[in-house]
Amino acid sequence: GLKATVNDATGKVPGPAHDGILLPLCTGMSMTLTLQALKSTNTTNATKVLWSRIDQKSCFKAIAAAGLTPVVIPTKMEGDEVVTDLVALQREIETQGDDGAATTILAVVTTTSAFAPRVPDAVDEVAKLCKAHGICHVINNAYGLQCAQTCKLINRACTVGRVDAIVMSTDKNFLVPVGGALVLSPNAIVIQAIGKIYPGRANSSPIMDLFITLLSMGLNGYKQLLADRLRLTIQFQNKFRDVATKYEERPLECPRNTISFGITLDNLGTLDKLSEETSAEYAKRAGLKISYFGSMLFTRCVSGTRVVPKGQVKSISGHEFVGFGSSTENYEHAYLTAACAIGLTNDEVDEFFLRLDKAFKDAYAKRARKVKKAAAATSSI
Repeated sequence: GLKATVNDATGKVPGPAHDGILLPLCTGMSMTLTLQALKSTNTTNATKVLWSRIDQKSCFKAIAAAGLTPVVIPTKMEGDEVVTDLVALQREIETQGDDGAATTILAVVTTTSAFAPRVPDAVDEVAKLCKAHGICHVINNAYGLQCAQTCKLINRACTVGRVDAIVMSTDKNFLVPVGGALVLSPNAIVIQAIGKIYPGRANSSPIMDLFITLLSMGLNGYKQLLADRLRLTIQFQNKFRDVATKYEERPLECPRNTISFGITLDNLGTLDKLSEETSAEYAKRAGLKISYFGSMLFTRCVSGTRVVPKGQVKSISGHEFVGFGSSTENYEHAYLTAACAIGLTNDEVDEFFLRLDKAFKDAYAKRARKVKKAAAATSSI
């Protein structure tokens, strides 16, 4: 039935992670349930979850919702990419107990699907650390199922180290309505624990949606969608580069992220500094300019893009994130990201870049009119 159908669709992915459960919950809530299940099977009083920083609210809130304490592990920069800081992670593990016995740590949560410039965590290396210290390892692979490179990385992590659960969204990977998630694991006991801890009855709609969709498209249809996405990534990157160059921006070079792509918005956010304006005031005004560009795209019916100003601050569940959006505190660029995800068509790619070009053109035209108006006002004084 459904289990066999899902196994067919994910056959290239799980490898060692051969057991799974389909939950009628979004990815974030499925992460919460998974962490609660791991807590219920843990014999210690461990309550801390080490979380390699990824600026997506739901994952961080999922840890707090499970009644656990998130410990943010900072990332580091490698060129344009924001990557896992394995040294910081290992240091945090080793400081939690005597002789490296991390008795207060329940799990490490990593991410393999993220918005550029963030790239997938080095989950294979993290898995080795977790195995060495006896710590659970949960991978947030929300929309990474559609990427063969990410799937190989996860398979390697399962083989060389410890992976307890891989949480994936059904809507992002199978084009069904929002509200379902797949949790895979190399350990059948983990999947049984997740199933047992689910409270009450559940809506069958997410299960039926996935079953009907998979039967409708068939295995060959799904494979064709994956092949189409892979083919479009080259076209997508080239068009993104062309638009960026036209407006004196450049692509963010993040080769380890093959779904989400970005371009700088530094030139767009450059403004003339006002007299007696502080650096903080200038940065805030430039940030508003960048954010306004995001609203321009939205009013042109472009959804799914992400516009990130520099130095944005956000508070989530009592924790303050500096540089929110870029998954690191001091990212050097304001930028725009867009994803070449499963289900995207040639026509949609062409239309997106037409609208993006029009938004840039309108933004600079508006700036020119504003400068002209200010010059006219000055000359009349």
